[in-house]
Amino acid sequence: MWGEEVRRVLVLLLLVVSLAAPQAATAAYDPVGNGVVNLTFSPEFRSLLARHQVKIQAMAGATKRGAKIVLPASQGEVDPPAGTGTVESGGLVVFSAGTRKVKLRQITFEAKHTPLIAKVGGGQLKIVTAGKLSAKRAGFGSTFTAVGLRLTSKLAQRLNKKLRLGSTLSPGEIVGKLTVAVQPTTVHLLPVGRLSLALDSAFSQKLNSRFVSVNPIAPAELGAGPMLSFPVELESTFAPDGAGGLVKLGGSVELLQLGSAQYFWRQLQLEPATSALAAETDLEPSPPQPGRSAEAPLLAVQPGQISSNAKSRVIEVTGQTALLPPTTAAAMNAAFAEGKPLFAAGEAVGTLSAVLTAE
Repeated sequence: MWGEEVRRVLVLLLLVVSLAAPQAATAAYDPVGNGVVNLTFSPEFRSLLARHQVKIQAMAGATKRGAKIVLPASQGEVDPPAGTGTVESGGLVVFSAGTRKVKLRQITFEAKHTPLIAKVGGGQLKIVTAGKLSAKRAGFGSTFTAVGLRLTSKLAQRLNKKLRLGSTLSPGEIVGKLTVAVQPTTVHLLPVGRLSLALDSAFSQKLNSRFVSVNPIAPAELGAGPMLSFPVELESTFAPDGAGGLVKLGGSVELLQLGSAQYFWRQLQLEPATSALAAETDLEPSPPQPGRSAEAPLLAVQPGQISSNAKSRVIEVTGQTALLPPTTAAAMNAAFAEGKPLFAAGEAVGTLSAVLTAE
């Protein structure tokens, strides 16, 4: 009996400890937008190959500049604060001796001890190891450097066999160095700063004419102007050029007409790719109002000005006009104007602005 009681106490204590323990942070990887993978061959490696009439060529989008092969970054993901990532590149690196060739395709960089892998023949091979790998921030992106590259046994065997070099190339042969420089399409944002919606005076006058109050629900706020503002939340992303991302906003808004209707805007988020400020809405009382609706565009957003400072990793958004789409105009007319066309599709609700800071 006492053994069962002790077991229950221990289970409870373990549960409390597990809930109190800090959870491991989730890596915030940003998708690669553009960049290069540079592979520079050492003089010793080039001299060894030349003595055996082996040439190195760049093809299919890769370029050769002296001892360097430049491969365009095609896709991948990086976590600049953590100095980790994977970068897939385009182009081919070809080792040839006469008519015999070994092609390295789908060359991929990984921030690991074995930083390069490639498709060789029908399989994938680790092609080099690194003596030292380092990473640093480069504006919104990352730069990786790997020095002391050495040939893996698998690639040495493949080159020796296919190019008929006997045992010329040995595992651990010094190859050269590697640099990778990439910039992301979107960046993860720090949960700092706020997005503001300065309400248009004509729109505010229409609300006032129908005795509709605008009530922020914390942490949303309503300031002079009037101006609604919302904090930027975790897991928000944004493109340095303003073309993509998803900015999640804290707080909600209630539009209230006493004795008539309540129109709630919840789970707001700025979606640059769809030019919308989206939200989950709830129009009460239901019936006669429709009640809750799933996330959908709440306001249409016209492009404004995007100013990005790569050094400070700050993106400033100004002058984005928010307009009423047909669905929101219809909902407001039904709720607050007895179905009359007081609110019109395409009319200005206000102007959006924000200062966003990348991780």
